[in-house]
Amino acid sequence: MLEIREATQADDAALLALEAASPQGDSTRILLDRTTYFYRPTLFDRGRVMVAVENDELVGVMAYAIKDVWLQGEVVPVAYLYDLRFHPTYRKSMKRGLFTLWQALEKEILEHSARLVYGHVKADNRTAMNIMLKGGAQKTSVFSVCSLPSLPSPGAVPEPVPDPLDAAASVEQRVGQRDLRPQSIVETYRRGLELGYLQGVYRTVRGSSSAQATIWNLTSLYRGRVLRLPIPLRVLGAVLNPLGSVLPLPRIPRVGQPFRYWHCFDVCCTGPSGKRLMGQLLQGLRRLAARNGTDMLTVFHYMDDPLLEPPRFLVQKLMRYHTVARTYNSALPNTPLYLDIRDL
Repeated sequence: MLEIREATQADDAALLALEAASPQGDSTRILLDRTTYFYRPTLFDRGRVMVAVENDELVGVMAYAIKDVWLQGEVVPVAYLYDLRFHPTYRKSMKRGLFTLWQALEKEILEHSARLVYGHVKADNRTAMNIMLKGGAQKTSVFSVCSLPSLPSPGAVPEPVPDPLDAAASVEQRVGQRDLRPQSIVETYRRGLELGYLQGVYRTVRGSSSAQATIWNLTSLYRGRVLRLPIPLRVLGAVLNPLGSVLPLPRIPRVGQPFRYWHCFDVCCTGPSGKRLMGQLLQGLRRLAARNGTDMLTVFHYMDDPLLEPPRFLVQKLMRYHTVARTYNSALPNTPLYLDIRDL
């Protein structure tokens, strides 16, 4: 008999085992080795982690958070759906429990008067995408994750701005009332500071041009681990990694090897030299990551973000994620969307 209930700390070990059995992606497959499954709920004031249990075995999990965000020019409640995981025996369809679990979540979401529910799905994660689309969701936008190996080289590293909350206010001003932007970016940064995840905001200015990026550091909570890597990257790693012991070259993670990474978000540049300054800032952050024992810098941004023209690097790996949404009492969100660090 299937039981749907809220997860508790006593489920942490079973949830971590479920995570280990649910790597993300197809062509590039990545597994997150977490110290706890309950990191993201601490970032939200409203929401729950729900599990499906059958014959005393935890077979599925879905989590949601209720957020007040901008949508079509007003602040309204929406639901963010995340951490969808399910036991391998349940992966071929939504039957045998997953649909029941989704129905339980949707009932609670509607009780919060959410205008829509949305989530992010890796572009090559066809199983999760099919589940979302079968549930009535539609693709709304695409964002990229540019993974840059840290750079163990000499050279200057950037210093964080003295007041990150003031920098958050400037992000609010630049972004404006984009759909899915939380009511207060400042409060998101404040919570990140309180929990120790917001490492700093970094900015470089030259004349009328500037570049800015924020670092979210979760290395104390989890590591990534590559289970499958495309052949070109494996070949490149075989060439660069041995040379890295004597030369300041980036390191490519090997299959099965854990790696530490920083999230780089709210990246924006302005002015005629903004793109060049952003390239210099990201290079400095890669050096900073290496000096802190971090292997990778992951830069998040929507493909149609008018505030960023991302520079290209010699060694980089781009992954694509779809933002999908199911509406209730609203139209689909308008693009460009805002990418909330709490969602990532």
